[in-house]
Amino acid sequence: MKSLIICLAILALATSCKKYEGPYQQVPEPVDTTSWQDGYTDGGVLPGGGTQTQNTLVGTKWVIIKIVSAFSTVYPSDTINFVTSNAYILNQNAQRPYSYSQITGSTNKSLTLYYFYPFGGSHYSGQISPYAVEDGEMNNIEFTDLQNNTSTIRVWLKKI
Repeated sequence: MKSLIICLAILALATSCKKYEGPYQQVPEPVDTTSWQDGYTDGGVLPGGGTQTQNTLVGTKWVIIKIVSAFSTVYPSDTINFVTSNAYILNQNAQRPYSYSQITGSTNKSLTLYYFYPFGGSHYSGQISPYAVEDGEMNNIEFTDLQNNTSTIRVWLKKI
């Protein structure tokens, strides 16, 4: 009985379809209106790292004076040079990306260091004081591994 109803439904659908006999029109090709992007010279980075304020890290150098991870403490003396609004150089090596931006709903700022090998080579993000750059010190900053959020590292940095 079910198969008879299904066959009748399919037959009703097939016979109720009508062929379109009208004239066809060719749709014009869409016009590219993105030429405004050609004059954008910052490589896709918003001024100030995506915030309305100037990125005050650009042109500053910092020395890592202490790293505490789990049960170990290290005094590495690595130097971080923030060369652009989205690139840093560690100990005169190749440039690596970073981001520095205002945290929505907070007075703190977010600093994310990508491929940061003193912490293990992963991507780490931490919150810093809004006046850390002006004060020249970042003390006891907790950086969290973005690929393993249970891994945290505490860091002390001093501007040189």
